[in-house]
Amino acid sequence: LSATQLGQDTDTINIREELEKYWVHWKWFLVGIIVSLSVAFLYLRYATPQYSASTSIMIKDNNKSGISAELAAFEDLGIIGGGSANNTDNEIEILKSRKIIGNVVDSLNLTISYFLEGRVIKYEVYNKTPFVLEFIKKEANFIQKDTAFVIAIVDRNNFEIRNIEDELIVSAQFNEIVESTLGVFRLELSNNFGKDLSEKEVIVSLKGRDVIVSLKGRDKVIDSYRSRISVSAVNKNSSVLTLSLQDAVKSKAEDILNELVRQYNIDAIKDKNIVSEKTKDFIQDRLKSVGSDLSIIQDNVKNYKIQFGITGLSAEGELALQAVSFNNQKIVEIQSQLSLANWIQ
Repeated sequence: LSATQLGQDTDTINIREELEKYWVHWKWFLVGIIVSLSVAFLYLRYATPQYSASTSIMIKDNNKSGISAELAAFEDLGIIGGGSANNTDNEIEILKSRKIIGNVVDSLNLTISYFLEGRVIKYEVYNKTPFVLEFIKKEANFIQKDTAFVIAIVDRNNFEIRNIEDELIVSAQFNEIVESTLGVFRLELSNNFGKDLSEKEVIVSLKGRDVIVSLKGRDKVIDSYRSRISVSAVNKNSSVLTLSLQDAVKSKAEDILNELVRQYNIDAIKDKNIVSEKTKDFIQDRLKSVGSDLSIIQDNVKNYKIQFGITGLSAEGELALQAVSFNNQKIVEIQSQLSLANWIQ
C-alpha cells in the first residue's frame, strides 16, 4: 500500500470533540477534586504520624578476642574455642527473642500506656504524664484481656478512676495502696508535679485533661514489638547489625532501641561470665585433682625410700644399671669360653 492509501484508511481523532464529551460533567469533577482535597487535608491533619528510629550494634567475634588463644589447651574439651564464635544470624534471633524483648518491656513498663483526648483523636503521652501507675499485684485475668480506664486528678492529694463509660470505680489519694478489681496498685505524682503550684492552679491546669490509661498483657506487648522491630546485617560479610523501629512517639522508639541494646549487652556479659565461671571451676577442679594425685605419688615414693633405705633414687638407679651392665659383660665372656670348650671337646 502507498502512503496516500494508508492516510485515507486511518481514522483521525478530534481532541476537542473528545474533551467536550467530558466537559459537560465539569461540576462532578469539581466536586470530586474538592472532596479529595478535603479528605487529604483531614488525613494529614489528624492522622497519627509515625517516626522511625534506628541504631547499630557490632557483634564481636570471640575467635579474634584473644580468649581462645590464651585457653587453647581447653578447646578440645569443648569449653571454649570454635564453638564460641558469634554468628550474625544467631545474634539477630537473640536480639528478637522473647527473653530480651521481655526484659525491655519490663524495664520500660511498656504494658502501661497513657493517652490524652485531642479534638478528634487521642494521642499517647510518653514520660510526660502527671502521675505514674505502679502495680503491686495484678489480678489473674489482667494478663488475658486488655483494660482501659480514665484517671482524673481531683486536687493535689486525691484522684478518681472511672471506666470508659464514665462510671466511678474508686476514689483514693496519691501514694496510697489501692485494692480494686484490677489488682493492688498505687498512683504517684511524677517529677514533683504541682509542687510550686497552688491547689487551684493544679486543678485549672488539668481541667478537661483526664488521662486514659491502657493496660495490655505482657505477652501481647512482646509479640507486638517482636514483629515491629527490624534487625538486619549491613551486608552479608559484615558483623554490624542495624536495628530499627517505627512508633507514633519518637522518644519512645529511641528508648526501646537503646534499652534493647543494653539488655542484649547485659545478656552477653552474663553469658560470658557463665563461660568464664565454668572454665575457672573446671581448671580449679583439675588442679585439685592433679595436686591430690601428685601428693599421693610423693607419699608413695617417700614410703618406698624409707622402707628400702634408699637415700638417692637417681644414684641408686645408676649403680644398679652399672651392675647389670657388668654382669651382662661377664655372662657374654663365660658363654664364649663355654662355646670354645664345647667346640674343642
